[in-house]
Amino acid sequence: MPIDDLPTGLALHLFLQQSSGTTLDCATVSEQLVPGLAFPSHAHQLWALVVESFQGWETRINDAAATAGLSPVSAWALVQLDPDDPISQKELSARLRCNPSTVVDPTDRLEEAGLVRRKADRYDRRVNVLLVTARGKRVREKLIDRLFDPPAAFRCLSGGEQVRFRDVMLAVVTGAQPSMAPAARKPRKRSRLNGGGGP
Repeated sequence: MPIDDLPTGLALHLFLQQSSGTTLDCATVSEQLVPGLAFPSHAHQLWALVVESFQGWETRINDAAATAGLSPVSAWALVQLDPDDPISQKELSARLRCNPSTVVDPTDRLEEAGLVRRKADRYDRRVNVLLVTARGKRVREKLIDRLFDPPAAFRCLSGGEQVRFRDVMLAVVTGAQPSMAPAARKPRKRSRLNGGGGP
């Protein structure tokens, strides 16, 4: 089944309804997400929407990994390996936020499949780094294309809505203040001192 035909999740469905002008109250959204539960705040409701949208990601990575003949863990490990910047298994485990012993099996499987090979680090011969092979690069590129291809629900949003949604999520992830989209900024009055004759 093509990626765009997969369910995009209730979160996107509700966001599109709100963007199209359909009024949704908190009680309606709460009932659709968790029957019988009234979320005490918009923050609770937003987090529940984000959690619900993870279902689409799980389906996507499982399908992409299966197409590549890999487990989801090995597929994600391959995606996290930059072909131009080899790293050790220890560094990979830090990138994946897991115990170093956890990456041994997926990297072994990647090596057995001819997607990765181990090589002594030129700066420290006691450490092996993981090199992505030519075949590994091709598989990795296909995985990235499939995993990060925006779902149809995102493509339906206007450019302004995409920017607004992106900025809000970026603020959530980084803890920074969301920037205003260009379209939302108020035009500045031109100063007569700067040569502007307008108001």
